[in-house]
Amino acid sequence: MQKRLSLIANRQSPWVITAVLLILLLFFLGIGRWRSTATGPQVQAPMFYDAHYLYPRPWTQAQEAPGVPAPFPLAFYGDNTLSQSFISGADELSMVEVWLQGPPDGRVTLTLSDDTGPLYTGAVDFPERPSGRPVRFAFPTIHAAEGRAFQLTLAAPEATADEPAITHAIGGDRLGGALQVNEYRRPGNLELRTYVRGTAVFDALTEQLLPDLFRLRLQQFKVFKGETFALLLALTVGLSGVFLVLARPDGQSLGQAAGWTLAGLLLALLVWQVGWGRVQFPLLDRAVALTEAVDTAVSPASVRGANTPRLVNDLTAALWTAERLPEKRFVSTAIVGDYPAIVVPAQSALEYALDMPLNGRLRTGVQVDGAGSLAFDVEFNGAVLAHTAVSAADGPVWLDVDLADWQGQGGTLRLVTEPLDGMPNGLWLMPQLLAQTDWLLAELPKTAVPAGHRFGADVALVGFAVEPAQPQPGDLVTVTLYWQGERPLTQNATVFVHALNDSGEMAAQSDGQPVRGTYPLSIWPPGAIIADAHQFNWPVDGRLAQLAVGLYDPSTQMRWPVTNPDGVLDPNGQATLLVKE
Repeated sequence: MQKRLSLIANRQSPWVITAVLLILLLFFLGIGRWRSTATGPQVQAPMFYDAHYLYPRPWTQAQEAPGVPAPFPLAFYGDNTLSQSFISGADELSMVEVWLQGPPDGRVTLTLSDDTGPLYTGAVDFPERPSGRPVRFAFPTIHAAEGRAFQLTLAAPEATADEPAITHAIGGDRLGGALQVNEYRRPGNLELRTYVRGTAVFDALTEQLLPDLFRLRLQQFKVFKGETFALLLALTVGLSGVFLVLARPDGQSLGQAAGWTLAGLLLALLVWQVGWGRVQFPLLDRAVALTEAVDTAVSPASVRGANTPRLVNDLTAALWTAERLPEKRFVSTAIVGDYPAIVVPAQSALEYALDMPLNGRLRTGVQVDGAGSLAFDVEFNGAVLAHTAVSAADGPVWLDVDLADWQGQGGTLRLVTEPLDGMPNGLWLMPQLLAQTDWLLAELPKTAVPAGHRFGADVALVGFAVEPAQPQPGDLVTVTLYWQGERPLTQNATVFVHALNDSGEMAAQSDGQPVRGTYPLSIWPPGAIIADAHQFNWPVDGRLAQLAVGLYDPSTQMRWPVTNPDGVLDPNGQATLLVKE
């Protein structure tokens, strides 16, 4: 009898263990939040070894296979915000996670929005600096979330440029969204993870194993593989399980082999999910609770901060798209003295292809790490804008470089180091482009002439101004158009301004992207008024009588439809503006 019971126990033991693991899994499914969408290496673009895949380790036969770049630090403070759009990989969205390091006794706020506006908001204090950590923000479950576009916005209103808040970003295409520095879209993504619960966990596991964006990239690369990859993967897993059962040890029954295989798979799943932190439990995760956001009618932060320099670009965030000399692998990032830093060898050059903003400045610190001294140069299109020599004993030296002479121009910005004594590393501390955005207004100036024309569905010309109103031959005429985007815009356009004399003939014209080519429609903050100045020389005698203003698609030359203030569609696709004497 005892031998028979022992035999029964041995035969049933794998199924008992399987049952216990299954009950444990169901318990975790009921109470836990499971990771879904994430900016992880599993979502990087497959089969294409581009810059973000190779950086920072080159791939040769003598070296390791391409790795995933470490997250790089990104600073924000004051009225500046960092935003990340993303598409949820599953329903039942209930929590997001970002890496944060805050200023002493300061706080970081997070707002979750969708296309209807802000949904939830909250803040977290950071008394524990200098050590940053992943911070999770929980909110009421969004049930129908799969495939929906959301936006996460970080702000640190109490932080300053001297004591910024810091988060992590990653280069590459991983979330199907975009990173924004204020309203400016920049390459890369924030290091963001989302969590779901309930019945959506199975979709979340599928998203972890084979993310939607990964499948999309496969399909774009090769249609056949993209359509059948998931089926082939499932078939491979199934055949592997069959092999484990058939290759069972001698003396083990088919039922025992199947039981042990299932128990092993369940145990591996639990270790992978729970052991690696992919499951978070409400009582243990220290999540910050978000509350329902109140969508108050206030002017955009871009307008409220128009009198102080605001972030236009962060060169640490753009590092993975820059040319890094002498080799990409010798350039890295770190947090040094509470600042994000780009670490370069003694002789190096970082080259950025960019457009200079209006009223722009470059602010960066330079420092030497190691014994010796370095020369630090800031160059644009071959011209040296700043030069300084720094030794290890100097500590950080801060540069504030005026870029006004180059505003509106495109070219190559170079950050260069040259050794003067020894071969220490160089540090570029928090290199950022800033601008005084005086072209963003909260209301129409009193000196402007009201207009009231509509372009397309979501753009209004609310007013204009001409200086001088009656130019003489050779005078420089400035026409300022006051635009307003009522909703986020996705299509860019070129502005044309035709100056008509008293005979109705075009005497001068100006075509170009808004704000001298530096502020396209796609980044206009909804509700803000954009002062868009155009200049031309008045060539002939005669009175400036009218202006013809419009927008057109630069690729097709098709004009946007224009609705006049009386509600009538203009047949010429232009707003005709009378110039007052």
